[in-house]
Amino acid sequence: MMMPANYSVIAENEMTYVNGGALIDCFAPLMNSSNWKTFNTNLIKIIGNSSMKNFLGSTVGVLFGGSFSFDNWGTALEGAYWKGFDTVDKGLNTVLSWVGALASIYTLGTADAKTLQGDKVLKIDGTTF
Repeated sequence: MMMPANYSVIAENEMTYVNGGALIDCFAPLMNSSNWKTFNTNLIKIIGNSSMKNFLGSTVGVLFGGSFSFDNWGTALEGAYWKGFDTVDKGLNTVLSWVGALASIYTLGTADAKTLQGDKVLKIDGTTF
């Protein structure tokens, strides 16, 4: 019997390997809308956590740090959230710092903040044991 040059005999149990590993489709769970919602929420919280220190330092830290003035506050906000739009990189960094601040606000609004006195024992001078 003559076979074409591009034909080869393959056992049936090897077909999943030949077609690109389709067997993984049986084992991988499908992402439904609930999974995607959880993924997006967690991603926003991770972004918010990474920019939380910068956000609190430039807002609440300036307001209640003991040296508030509108000049200090404006300088802190400008330093934290204004990189300029002179180049594409600076514009992207400006927009992404705003996104980080919004993610911080979302994170603060959706979860309880940890408190120092609730998590640690404070001495009179404010240090912890």
